[in-house]
Amino acid sequence: MANLYGPKTLTAPAGAIVIAPGANIQSIVNGAPTGATFWLQPGEYRLQSITPKDNQTFIGAEGAVLNGSKLLTGFTQEGAGRWVIGGQTQQGERRETDKASPDAMRGGYPDTVYVDDKPLTPVDALSKLKAGTFYFDYNADKIYIGDNPAGHKVEAGVTAHAFSGTADNVTIKNLVIEKYAPPVQHGAIQGDVGWTIQDNELRLNYAVGATAQDGSKFIGNYVHDNGEMGLGGAGAKILVEGNEVARNGAWSGIDVFWEGGGTKFAYTTDLVVRGNYSHDNTGFGLWTDIDNVGALYENNVLVGNSGGGITHEISYDAVIRNNVLVGNGFKPQAEGWLWGGSIQIQNSQKVEAYGNKIDITGVKGANGIVMIQQDRGAGEFGTYTTTNNKIHDNITVSKDGNGQSGGVADHNEAGMLNGGNVWDNNTYYMPDGDRWRWGDFPDGDNWSAYMNATTQDEHSTLSQAYPSPSLIHL
Repeated sequence: MANLYGPKTLTAPAGAIVIAPGANIQSIVNGAPTGATFWLQPGEYRLQSITPKDNQTFIGAEGAVLNGSKLLTGFTQEGAGRWVIGGQTQQGERRETDKASPDAMRGGYPDTVYVDDKPLTPVDALSKLKAGTFYFDYNADKIYIGDNPAGHKVEAGVTAHAFSGTADNVTIKNLVIEKYAPPVQHGAIQGDVGWTIQDNELRLNYAVGATAQDGSKFIGNYVHDNGEMGLGGAGAKILVEGNEVARNGAWSGIDVFWEGGGTKFAYTTDLVVRGNYSHDNTGFGLWTDIDNVGALYENNVLVGNSGGGITHEISYDAVIRNNVLVGNGFKPQAEGWLWGGSIQIQNSQKVEAYGNKIDITGVKGANGIVMIQQDRGAGEFGTYTTTNNKIHDNITVSKDGNGQSGGVADHNEAGMLNGGNVWDNNTYYMPDGDRWRWGDFPDGDNWSAYMNATTQDEHSTLSQAYPSPSLIHL
């Protein structure tokens, strides 16, 4: 049975240029014409960085792995709980070091160390070294680790990109791409216009698994355990379809509420995010932020993303429909208010959300569908206001009464309350109705206030006849 996500069992296309492990891929690409197709045989390709030509296609046989790290051997013990190796002259591009999480050291430093395929946590002083961490002494070109390397595979990420450049219409398919060290906001695949990134496994890269621009497609990939984020990009008519995006955002040290988690796209027009399974990411599951217009989120499943589910922020027209969201938002960006929304409309307008099924039962900190308005200025298509949004025909379940739905504002509250936002025909399965907020009320409003709000109608319902799990859960 073929894998649902990631590489499949394929055969080489007729006429493909065959590449074997050990070859210099860039040299072969340089000697090939635009539009050439390359077939990477099974095996490991280390430290390869490829700049394609227009319309070139790269396809991996099952088991073809591009690895951006080098093996570290020859450690010596230096005192109790300390092992060191010299000759480490690599130093990746440091970016956004001021965007590090408060508890992180060296956030934005892409230099990585892995032991048995698990990233170690960097510390910024040798005195802080302990098991599970590493210290890079850049002045002395030494790496120290706090675990005995004997009998273990130890690697250091040194290569920034597996694929990058300005070529158009490149296809990358069926490869495992791991342990690259792109700078923050960059991908191990740093794609440009019209790239197709399909059926790959993108894992354990420092920043983003893959990014691409106008007209690009991310289809069927398994994108997991990347340090900052799974997928990202900008531009018109990008498609993100049928990917599994899992456990990203946990270890780069970058604040995931600045950028991180499952996916984040900015400055897009007509973005389509369809049929993805986004789960267990640190941060948001799916995120559009800054001047996105015409986005469509449909038929996605989001489970257990710590910051929240689908977030549309300082953007414009969008449709969010027929998604299933379970257990998202258990560690929101701030306590209280309405952060941690399963669907979060933040300083955005003309968003229609319908047919979504949400379950926040047992998830402290999580909320349902929420609107948030703050003073965020203006963008390409006007002031960032939370207005003219329509939330209808959704189901929210909270059997134990966790979480709230509604809207809050700490800037121009009247503008949001009277801004044409409509809530219509939604069903809430909760033990009581005191889970609604409309305006910045400290304790929330009750069901009566919800039904009497000027932008509501009489079609929404509150019920304790909880649906069967099959209605909401996978």
